[in-house]
Amino acid sequence: MKKIIQKISAAIAESTLSEKARAHYAEGRYKDAGDLFKELLKQSGDAETKRYLADCYLQRAWGMAAKAMFKEACGLWENYAAHAHAPPQAQDVYVLWLLAGKNQRKAYALLDGLNARQLDEEFPVLSAYLGMLLVSGDTELVPHLPHDCALLKHWQWVSEALAAYRNGEREGCEQALKPLPFRSAFRDLRSLLKAQLLEGADFEPASALLAKIPDESPYQPLVKACVAYRQSGADFVASVSALEHNQRRIVAQAKGLNARQSQLLEALVKLNGQPDAKARFNLVLQYRDVFGDDAAQAYCLGALAEYPGGEKDYFKHFAGKDSFEENRLQALLHEQAGNDYDAGFFWDRCIDILKKDRPANDRKVALILRHMADKAYPGEAAAMLADSLVYDPDDRQSYLNLLTIYQEHRPDPAQYAHWLERGLQRFPADTDLLVRAAKSAAARKAFKKAAAYAKALLKIDPVNTLAKQLLFANHLAHARRLIKTEKFHLVEKEIQAAEQLTIDKSLRRQAELLRGFYLWVAEDKTQGLQRIVDTLASLHDDPINMHFQVQIEAGLLELPTQALSRALPPLKDYLLSAPQLRRLIASIGYYDEQLDDNTLLFKVLDKIKAPLKKSLEWLLEHEAELLAWCQSLETIGHYELLKHAAKAGHARWPKPAWLYYRTLAECQGDASHLDFMSLYRLKVALEDARADNDNRTAGLIERLLERASGGVELLPSADNIEDFDRPPLSDDPIEDLFGHVPDAVFKRIEKKIEELVRKRGPEQFVAQIMRQYGNGRDEQSLAILFMNQDFLWCVTIFAAAEELKIEIGVGFDDIVARFIHDSPQYSLPFN
Repeated sequence: MKKIIQKISAAIAESTLSEKARAHYAEGRYKDAGDLFKELLKQSGDAETKRYLADCYLQRAWGMAAKAMFKEACGLWENYAAHAHAPPQAQDVYVLWLLAGKNQRKAYALLDGLNARQLDEEFPVLSAYLGMLLVSGDTELVPHLPHDCALLKHWQWVSEALAAYRNGEREGCEQALKPLPFRSAFRDLRSLLKAQLLEGADFEPASALLAKIPDESPYQPLVKACVAYRQSGADFVASVSALEHNQRRIVAQAKGLNARQSQLLEALVKLNGQPDAKARFNLVLQYRDVFGDDAAQAYCLGALAEYPGGEKDYFKHFAGKDSFEENRLQALLHEQAGNDYDAGFFWDRCIDILKKDRPANDRKVALILRHMADKAYPGEAAAMLADSLVYDPDDRQSYLNLLTIYQEHRPDPAQYAHWLERGLQRFPADTDLLVRAAKSAAARKAFKKAAAYAKALLKIDPVNTLAKQLLFANHLAHARRLIKTEKFHLVEKEIQAAEQLTIDKSLRRQAELLRGFYLWVAEDKTQGLQRIVDTLASLHDDPINMHFQVQIEAGLLELPTQALSRALPPLKDYLLSAPQLRRLIASIGYYDEQLDDNTLLFKVLDKIKAPLKKSLEWLLEHEAELLAWCQSLETIGHYELLKHAAKAGHARWPKPAWLYYRTLAECQGDASHLDFMSLYRLKVALEDARADNDNRTAGLIERLLERASGGVELLPSADNIEDFDRPPLSDDPIEDLFGHVPDAVFKRIEKKIEELVRKRGPEQFVAQIMRQYGNGRDEQSLAILFMNQDFLWCVTIFAAAEELKIEIGVGFDDIVARFIHDSPQYSLPFN
């Protein structure tokens, strides 16, 4: 009975051991698996266990070879061969491992046992690597190779080719390689030599030849070296960095690099990829003898803008060329530090130096002024651009920039007209300026001038669509004026002139629509009304666009609209589709350019606003169209419709763009009406827009915040406190309470406020402050104080400092006392 139990226990133990061994094997833990399989082999020498143990040795051998541990790999392979069924696998690789491990005796013994068929047919990889060893000079292999093998036969031709190549005999090398068959062990060497025989300038053909050599080829290290040798500049450094040290040394010698250049190359390799500005700067300083003093100085001077910490080392190694360069350097350094005021001081000194040699330096002066204008506020930028044109009047972009400033940033019709005229005098055939001139004339209702500019534009660019549209619009505008003044005999001529332009069908139908109004007013009301209705039906497939356009056209002609509205399909309860909304947006833009003001547009939109508002509820799947709708409403300043659209859009998509339009609508376009919380939301949205790379929205929010700068201040900064253009504020409570706080600490507090507001939301943050610090106090008085934006700001600063555990020497009671004593008192209703 005892023996039976022992046998059962042994069987269970063997079963458990086998499961563990197979689990290790399946997970690739070949060492642990091999140890267990050896134990199993002692208990029962079945063939399956022996096969598993053999494969564990083989897999471990491959792993050691991958780590370049060739002696260990050979020992494991020999253990594998002792347990494997004959013939063992990877015999050819075992020979190569022996040679790599410097065990030539065993390797040569195995080679001596091979015949020609085995070497040429069964072991092509071994044959290729042996060929590579022969090429590299290991001729001791020759006596141990089968005397009748293809490898030795081909080696004779390759030896001749190599000798010719070393002697610079191109044709001799090519002739010696011709007999090599396609499947030769030296086929990759042939491609390599052919690439090297090409002329140095023929990089593309050489690259194509080298690309044919497979990655597993023994000649691949040579391929990489050849590619690196043929490259230059950054490509050369990148390629040579991937080579072994000895290969880099050989390539450097072949390129003719001297010792210092080779040291520089090794230094670049050690930097491993793209070094930072400081590392590049110091490297150029260290190897300025390689680059040359002038080139090194020029590079380091430019690099100081990115690495200002190198200023001391720069002046230590390079004497300043002249006062201009020194002032230019200081200006760049201050710009890098964000100090535009001091940068401007040094740029002005540069300009003063350059002015001493006029007109030779005029263009340099102009370039500096334009560079300064890029960083200045619009008003200052305009003055700098105007000054730059005194020194370099032929810079077209400066005229365009001035026009943009006086049209968008600092609207000034007189200055806009002045610089447009000067620009056209300098560039009479410039299409951008002609387009602006045509639009400006049309806006002033100078139809003949606008038409003249459009015609001049078409002479330069006969297919210019915008010029045709401008000319078309001016013909129709003139036709409307003729209808209003009852000069009916000239109307048809103007309409035909518009139709003769090569324009799209929708514009032709616009002309036909005006012809209908002409018939309705001057000839036959019934026929004219039918023409109007038919034309509108061909232009639009919805009543909203029909009613909008007929109301606008009638308004432009100062005609009654009751009969027109009755003749069109009713628009009540109609819902616009996305394409129909796009057509309405296009129509608003078209008529906005032709109207003196937006009174007529507002009047017409108010008539159709009910179905417009209902339509938006069904268009919330079309964000792009709704954003375009908001942009159109912003352009014409219809804030009621904008508020409705932006509120719905922001509820659906809580993105910065929607917050911008909602805020703009709520303040009716007047940023000075924005309160503390609105400004904070905008500031957070600005950061989100920048993070999303939404540059357009970021620009819109920035301009709105700039316009609000005359209203509520977001937070006083060191720059504001030290602004030389403003007198010091004697009654500023923030300055009184927190003026002693260092700027660096104040910036930390500001960041904390942004973090808290972003995390909790503006309303919740303020509510929490009131709950946290208002308990046990006169709630009525506190409620009055919290209506004061300055008080709210001071408490916010205090709360953020508390969160940061920063002792600023000001408590909540101090803030309350400051405002109770100095602020006017109010009474709540029914008190």
